[in-house]
Amino acid sequence: MRPSLPAHGPRGLSLIEIMIAMVILTVVLLGMGRYMVDFSRTVRKSESRTVAVNLAAQRLSEIRASPNYSGLETNFATTETSIAGFPGYTRSTTITRFGGPRPTFTNDYKVATVAVTGPGLTAPIRKTIVVAVP
Repeated sequence: MRPSLPAHGPRGLSLIEIMIAMVILTVVLLGMGRYMVDFSRTVRKSESRTVAVNLAAQRLSEIRASPNYSGLETNFATTETSIAGFPGYTRSTTITRFGGPRPTFTNDYKVATVAVTGPGLTAPIRKTIVVAVP
């Protein structure tokens, strides 16, 4: 015996159902595309910030490790417009002394601040440390 087909013929998708599915798919794909553009922009900004923070931390580590307290200003207070391996980044170091030698002053310390600017950064990255007289 042969299976019988329904009276109205085989069932499938109509043209309107296909068009609605295509519109839904298009909207979803456009939304995902916009998300990917925003995501990649955020990743680039994050990479720039990470490089700037590391450059500032590197300079502060050099200052901390320096055995020459009296020469910190001479050795480190400068603006570097060309940092090897990091094109477009600028690092500026300022060192300010507070107080002075004893017995005239009760305090003697220096504040070192490093500011790094670079591509993709809207504001400079700043890090500060206090270095006391040894």
